[in-house]
Amino acid sequence: MRDWEQTEQQLSEIRERYQHVAVPEQADRYILAGMVEARRRQMRTQRLLRIGWSALTACVLMLGLVFSIRLSPAVAAYVSHVPGLKPLVELIQYDKGLQMAAQHGLNQPVGRSAVRDKLSFTVDQVLMDEKRMLIFYTIKYAEPGHVTELENLELYDPAGKQLEAGISWSLLPVDEEAVVNQNKLDVYIPDDFPIPGSITAKVTLSVDGQVWEPLSVDIPIDKSTFADLTEKVYPVNKTVIVDGQAITVDRVTVYPTQTEVAIRFDPKNSKRIFGFDNLRLVNKKGETFAFWGNGVSSRPVDEDSVVYYLESSYFTSPEKLYVTADGIRALDKDKLHVVIDAKTGRLLQAPDDRLRVEALRQNGDVVGLDLGLRVEERDLHQFHPYVRDFTDDRGNEYEHVQGTSYADGGVQHFGELFKRKTEKGVPSTYRFTLSYYPTKLNGDFTISIK
Repeated sequence: MRDWEQTEQQLSEIRERYQHVAVPEQADRYILAGMVEARRRQMRTQRLLRIGWSALTACVLMLGLVFSIRLSPAVAAYVSHVPGLKPLVELIQYDKGLQMAAQHGLNQPVGRSAVRDKLSFTVDQVLMDEKRMLIFYTIKYAEPGHVTELENLELYDPAGKQLEAGISWSLLPVDEEAVVNQNKLDVYIPDDFPIPGSITAKVTLSVDGQVWEPLSVDIPIDKSTFADLTEKVYPVNKTVIVDGQAITVDRVTVYPTQTEVAIRFDPKNSKRIFGFDNLRLVNKKGETFAFWGNGVSSRPVDEDSVVYYLESSYFTSPEKLYVTADGIRALDKDKLHVVIDAKTGRLLQAPDDRLRVEALRQNGDVVGLDLGLRVEERDLHQFHPYVRDFTDDRGNEYEHVQGTSYADGGVQHFGELFKRKTEKGVPSTYRFTLSYYPTKLNGDFTISIK
């Protein structure tokens, strides 16, 4: 058996094993269920984001991470007295900022449904401010034993114009015996966008993998719930030097649903900075506000500027506030490009010997690329998109079709499928730019913002 056929067979076996493996309840079974699907869901999210606010980038997560409910005592007491609110809070249980937003009345009951045959989609509630809307929904099929999923979503204003907003969601592992599937959608609202008094959600659902015709639900919006909650802006404009690289925190803007940290990297830096480990706000009491692990983690402004999204500290009044990170992921700019021999599949250029080509498949205008990356144990299940600007020495353009990923034996395995869009000749080499790599600067940083 050829190497790439063996790799495909192994991947198929692992997928099958993950779908049927019996593992402990709580986090482990959700992590295993999400690993194989993470890249497919990521690509769906990226396509949705390109519909409107294309500057957003979807974070790459192990989708569907849920644990036992851990609410703050204040929020738990509040929820127990509000009919219908408990499902909402269960879906935001790890985001302190959203919990406080719900506690302060930013949630709006909706309760509107669309039904086709035995399938229904209900918008239960929304929780929102001027920057972000969370739509809490229920998918219900009249009979147990069927798997229902949200496949696509489009939002329209009252005039029928599609909204220019970024949309993302994660999918929880589905209990086939369950009749009800409850989850949430994250809608990221662009700057200076006039929020209408109502929107229409056009949703595409599937039952047992079969896609149904879209359903539409009208969602009223009560803007008075957040009209007086203006953002808190902290101009920072402070620069730190870490391992010879200049990093500037421009400003921190706090909204009721999220915190935005605007960070700029010096174009003269010798390394491309990909991101931070545990970027967070910390107050004088040691309370932290971080990215809790679901939704969108950041959006690029330009090649050297990024806005990072953290939990909201809006409903707290700290005397002191700091932005800090435990580590900084970066790579030398002269090591960002990977080159592969199109005939042999041999790796001609790479940052180091941890990256390898496991298989290269070419069939007409379709190119399949399997990569393996040896990583430390702590990074093993932290999946990120690695491949950007895939092309060849002929200058052909390629469209990314789909991607898969899984981890095994200290190695992350990535499968990428591309379709060639131009006909400029048969390539001798393929080339792409790394959009992430698990190397770090020597050092961390803490900056006072208040």
